[in-house]
Amino acid sequence: MEPNLNGTESCIYTKPNEFLMEMAKGRKPGTALDVGMGQSRNAIWLAQQGWEVTGFDPAERAVALAQETANKVGVRLKTEIKGMEDFDFGENRWDMILLSYVGGREMTATLQRALKPGGVLVIEAFHRDATKGRSVGGAVVFDTGELPKLYPDLRVVRYEEPVTIADFGQQRVRVVRYCGERPE
Repeated sequence: MEPNLNGTESCIYTKPNEFLMEMAKGRKPGTALDVGMGQSRNAIWLAQQGWEVTGFDPAERAVALAQETANKVGVRLKTEIKGMEDFDFGENRWDMILLSYVGGREMTATLQRALKPGGVLVIEAFHRDATKGRSVGGAVVFDTGELPKLYPDLRVVRYEEPVTIADFGQQRVRVVRYCGERPE
């Protein structure tokens, strides 16, 4: 069990995504979008680093918990109860967009347009190998080398497919990690 943000134990994973922390390091905080934010562990961490964070999720209870936690730790989050198909990503709007185990294959053009020049798209999801012997939703599973090909308008900052403890499910599996930057 991980300690949650108020110091009590919880079975909900509350530590921010390690890949996100690495990709945000050294970047000037700006506007960030957490797609499918769940209970907001990543959005809250970004807000604590000085980012102006918007997050959305279709789960009303998760968004309510996100706001409650943000209030407890003293950060501001803008939240919406929406699915990807209903959210207005805009154009040239975000300095960072995060997709942590929520897909990204179905809206590549939208996500690339939504980034400001110099903005980054950060994705972590399961590699196809992670589905061997277990059920994983197809939207969050990618094949070897697939992510960089899906985002041709972005410059690859980092791409890797390590075997590690996945944030989602807390099991040792192969994941994909992608960070792409919109050219200035």
